[in-house]
Amino acid sequence: MFVTIVSFVVLLLVLIFVHELGHFLAAKLLGVRVERFSLGFPPKIYARKIGETVYQVCWLPLGGFVKLFGEESGKDIPVAEQSRSFSHKPTWVKIIIVFAGPFFNILFSIVTLWLLSWSLGVQHLPTAVGPLSPDGPAAKAGLATGDVIESIDGTPILYFDQIEEFMEASGGSELTLGVRRGEETIEFTVTPTRHEGKDMLGDPLGYWSLGLRPMTKPVIGHVINGKPADKAGLKRGDLVIAIDDKPINDWDQLVEIVKGPVEQRELETLPPAKELKMTVIRDGQEIELRMTPLPDGMQDLEGVTRYTYMVGVAVQPTILVEPIGPATAFHYGVTDTYRTVELTFVTLRKIISQKISAKLMGGPIMIAEVAGRKIQDGLAEFISMMTLISVNLAIINLVPLPVLDGGQILIFLIEGLRRKPINQRVKEVTQLVGVAALFALMILVFYNDISRIVTRMSGPPTTQTQTLE
Repeated sequence: MFVTIVSFVVLLLVLIFVHELGHFLAAKLLGVRVERFSLGFPPKIYARKIGETVYQVCWLPLGGFVKLFGEESGKDIPVAEQSRSFSHKPTWVKIIIVFAGPFFNILFSIVTLWLLSWSLGVQHLPTAVGPLSPDGPAAKAGLATGDVIESIDGTPILYFDQIEEFMEASGGSELTLGVRRGEETIEFTVTPTRHEGKDMLGDPLGYWSLGLRPMTKPVIGHVINGKPADKAGLKRGDLVIAIDDKPINDWDQLVEIVKGPVEQRELETLPPAKELKMTVIRDGQEIELRMTPLPDGMQDLEGVTRYTYMVGVAVQPTILVEPIGPATAFHYGVTDTYRTVELTFVTLRKIISQKISAKLMGGPIMIAEVAGRKIQDGLAEFISMMTLISVNLAIINLVPLPVLDGGQILIFLIEGLRRKPINQRVKEVTQLVGVAALFALMILVFYNDISRIVTRMSGPPTTQTQTLE
C-alpha cells in the first residue's frame, strides 16, 4: 500500500509540474507576470517568493495552477502595468499560454520515450516458433514448435515482428522461410492467409497470418500479492516445467490449463476449481507447489464482467534488445506518442457514442493501483505508464469545457472573431456548466473505481488488468 501511495503521488506531481511548467514558461516568454506557481491545491505545505513569483507546494496533489497577473475579469489594471497583464495581451498570446500546458504534456511523452528508447534500446521477441494452429499455413508446410526462423525470402531476420512485417508486405504472396531445426537448416514454402478479427477497441481488423506465435518460455515474471500463486510460494524467475505432471513448454500451455478450455465464462457457469500441482525449477532445484485457481473477472468493451480462472501471475518473456541511435529513438518517441494520442481520441469518441461502456473509465484509485504495480515491474515500466497518463491528461485538458484549457481556448477564439469580450454573465454561466460537467465526470470515475473494489472484495475477486496473458 505504501509503495502504491508513493508511486501515485510521484506520478501526479511530475505530470502536474510538467503541465503547469508549460503555462509558466509560455507566460514568461510572452511577457506576462506569473504571480504564483502551485503544485497541488491548498492548504499549502511550503511557499517561497523568488523574484515576482511565489512558488508553493500544497497538500492536495490532484492538480495545480499558475496564477497570472491580470487574468481576473473586470479587474482594473494601471496603464503602466498593462503590458504585463494577461487580459491585455492579444488573443494569440492568450491561446499560446493556455495551450502550452497540454503541449508540454505531449512534449514530455515524446522526450521521455525518446530517452528511454535511446538508453534501453527497442525490445523484440525472438523468432523461435511457439504454438501452431493445426490448420494454419505454417503447420501444413511442416514447421514445428521450437523451430527458429532465420530468414524470409533470403533476407536474414532477428526478431519476431520482422516476420509480421513480411506477412503484411506479402499481400498473400508465397514466402520462403529459412528455418533452423536442431543442427540443420531447412527451407519451407508458406503462403499467408487472410483473417478478419477485431482490435482492442472492437473495430474490424484484417491481417495476414501463418498460424504461428512466438515461443514464450513459462517463466514467472510477476506474482500478484495475495493471489493463489503468491500464497503457494511461487516466485519471480521460477521456470514452470509441469502442471499435474503434464510437461509445460510454453506459456500458452500454462494459461490454457489454469483457465480451462473456455476463455471467458459467466461466473455461475464456472465448474468447480481443481487444485493444481505446479512443478518449477528454482535455482537449479525442482520444487512442487500446490495452488487452487480462483475466479477472476475482466470487463469487456460493453462493461460486462466475465470470469475465468487465474492464479495471479504474469509472464517474464524472453526479450532481445536492439540498440538504436538518437535519431531512430526520437522517431520512436514521436510515433509512439502519436499512437497514444490517436488511441485516446478514438476511445473518447467510442465512449461518447456508447460503443464502449463508460464503466471502463478509471479515476485516481485505478491510476494509483496501476502505478503501484508498474513501479514493481521496474522504473522503465513506471515511466512508460507515466507518458501514457501524460498524453491522456493533455487530451482531456483540451476538451472544450470552460473550466479546462480547451474551454478557455474556445472562449479566446470566439472573442478574437467577435473582436470584443464575451459578456461576463455568459462566462459565469458557462463556467458553472463546465464545473457541473467535470464534477459529474469525477463522480462517474470514482463510482467505477469504488465499484471495482467492492466487487473484488465481495464474493469472487475481480480485476480489470491483472491477467495471466
